Amino acid sequence: MPVIRRARSSPARDRGRPSGPRLERVVPFRFSAADRPPGHRDQRPYVDHVRALHRAAGAPDPTEDLGWLTGGPGVSYHDMVRVVVERLGDDLAGIDLVVTVDVGPDCRHQSFPACLLGAALPGDPLVLGISEQGVAGPFTALRIAHDQLRAGLRRRALVLVLEQSTLPPDSPGRPREDVAVALLLGDGTGPRLGRPEVDVVGRAVDAVPRQKAPHAVGPPRVSGPAPAPVAAPRRPGAGVWPALAHLMEHSGGRPRTADGRLVIAERDPVLPYACRVTLTWPAPAREPGPSAGLSAPSLPEPVA
Repeated sequence: MPVIRRARSSPARDRGRPSGPRLERVVPFRFSAADRPPGHRDQRPYVDHVRALHRAAGAPDPTEDLGWLTGGPGVSYHDMVRVVVERLGDDLAGIDLVVTVDVGPDCRHQSFPACLLGAALPGDPLVLGISEQGVAGPFTALRIAHDQLRAGLRRRALVLVLEQSTLPPDSPGRPREDVAVALLLGDGTGPRLGRPEVDVVGRAVDAVPRQKAPHAVGPPRVSGPAPAPVAAPRRPGAGVWPALAHLMEHSGGRPRTADGRLVIAERDPVLPYACRVTLTWPAPAREPGPSAGLSAPSLPEPVA
């Protein structure tokens, strides 16, 4: 199990550094069997791969009943990447960092989504892939992107979270549907992305990170007088990010909070990870009134 420690920062060390990147867009995707390319798909390599893994572990053969494989959607990460690139189109211009996140195996295990995505983008982006971190995966990917962009090593980043449902029935945390979420980061418009935090905690319910911002998205409760967070469907990897996309789309791109801050927090139900990140929207510009810039004339004091 990977161990992630939060880097401690000091005001002296951070002074003079550029502010964090902006979260330009959050785009959710939902897939179906129609997103698979036409033609016959040979599943024997996948079946042989699964059988070999279980034989090595001394576990029973899980492929006696292949209804989950032959009758399922069968949308692979390869198929998802193709659809994402087609739909995002020009929004991917200038991407020089790609980080993919998945929490489960691919029903087309011969290809890796990060490599496919890097090859589909113009230029020569740095390509990374994160897996098996549960809901912490997107936070880890965003922290990598945040640090790379803030340090000036990259200009724009794409974090792509992938989930597929074509898995053996006994798979832990099996997703209910095939989804992906694309998070685009750069210096365009959108909220500032704080440095994500991924803490290793105990498994008690009270180990959820305490929130100080006025609003949150995700299952954890918010401390203090803040309103309860927006509930999101339980997903082993995509987590709260589709809910964030919905919130941003239906709030005019800005949450209804007093100071424009939004805390996204989530805790993995199995792995000992508690995660959070803060988004900060700029204050809305105030339109000048008719007398803006003019000093008001002094008025005489009233005479008793």
